[in-house]
Amino acid sequence: MEMNYIRVTSKGSIWKMILLVAALVSIFVLAAMLINLNLEQFFARLENVPGVLNSMMAIDASIIPAALLELVTSLSLAFLALVVGVFLAIILSFLAASNITPNNFLSSFIKGSFAVIRSIPSLVWGLMVIASLGFGNTSGFIAMLFSAIAYLVKMFTGSIEDAGYDVIEAMRSTGASWFNIVYHGLLPLCITSFVAWITVRFEGNISESISLGIIGVGGIGLLLTQAIGTYNYAQTTTIVIIICSFMLIIEFLMTRIKSKITHGSR
Repeated sequence: MEMNYIRVTSKGSIWKMILLVAALVSIFVLAAMLINLNLEQFFARLENVPGVLNSMMAIDASIIPAALLELVTSLSLAFLALVVGVFLAIILSFLAASNITPNNFLSSFIKGSFAVIRSIPSLVWGLMVIASLGFGNTSGFIAMLFSAIAYLVKMFTGSIEDAGYDVIEAMRSTGASWFNIVYHGLLPLCITSFVAWITVRFEGNISESISLGIIGVGGIGLLLTQAIGTYNYAQTTTIVIIICSFMLIIEFLMTRIKSKITHGSR
């Protein structure tokens, strides 16, 4: 009797797996039809790739000073948006965390509002801000600020809610105020995870500051867009190398910082 039961269960699992695979294949085929995927055209144009790659083997050293200057601009935008975003996100996160919020409606409102903001890509925010403020670094700063706050509020709130209720209840039993619970109780517990999330977001801000150049925000992204638009492959390659080298350096530094934080908190 037990063997039959096991066999039936196994057959049922196999049929479920078959149906799941069939559903995934159907979705894949429908998606390919929806976007009009043309592999024949793709393979036909592969013959152009060697020529483009050969053109991109050249380096234009004359663009390096301008590229480095614009890189500093991108880095400055990312850093300023991060600093302001961290300050506002910390305040909003303690108001949104369910274990310390002074009002449940306020918590739901903050979480819901920033969930909507997170659902909108930073490039779209950039376009909307540009439509209001015009082109320039200010528009990029505002767009990145929205994105940074939305991201950090989610991460900071999760860290606060994971801190546990024991500290909060113990401090409340002594008559501690909301501010004292936050400043003396929760903040010391969460500061390590906060710094870790900040380093992650800093990398994201730098990437966004570069990509926002596509829509007219200043920085090295705009310089790259101009080089691509004029089919100047040598300048494009030089700028890409500078960007990649810089991002590798940032990745190395952020990894070291996160490692020191992790080991220091143990």
